Amino acid sequence: MHLTNRLLLIATLALVSLPGLGAVRGTVAVIPTVNGSGEKWGEFKQRQAGMIDDWATTHLPAACYALTPRDDVRSALRALALDMTDEENWRRSVVLEVGKKAGADFVLFCAVTATEQKRQKRTWYEDVEGRTDVRVWLLDVKTGEALLTGKTVTGRSGGNRVSLDNKGSERQIQAAANAVRDATRDFLAPYKAK
Repeated sequence: MHLTNRLLLIATLALVSLPGLGAVRGTVAVIPTVNGSGEKWGEFKQRQAGMIDDWATTHLPAACYALTPRDDVRSALRALALDMTDEENWRRSVVLEVGKKAGADFVLFCAVTATEQKRQKRTWYEDVEGRTDVRVWLLDVKTGEALLTGKTVTGRSGGNRVSLDNKGSERQIQAAANAVRDATRDFLAPYKAK
């Protein structure tokens, strides 16, 4: 009986913790992130952009948004002959067109514009804080309303803490995802992304 009560409690807690109990709030087309920071280290730029894309594909579904298949987003970009690495295409109208072509309810596009790390000497240790500026577009495709339109958000990671991993580049990569988390907080509510 004791085991049965535990299993029942675990199952109940699992159901209560599900946001919206599976009700889909809409589909989101996630345009692949572009890193236009000017950083010369190519692998680092790819990892930073990949961290944002991974963050979006993890946390949007957790907040009950369905993701438009990546192939549909890529097909929309090809059909519109768009190269999102060109800053001329970082406009609300262009992002909205991609969302329409992909058949999504919402469209999200992020571009890393700057990244840095800052070392700070503390009394007993030295820490590193990663900072990354990300411009974020989040549009309602059906109404054309901009929830975020090219807003630059600065993400931070680390700083003022003792850590075994005090590598600045790793903190800059995490800071990129933190910027998108902070920018989309209202869109994801009541779900709280980490």
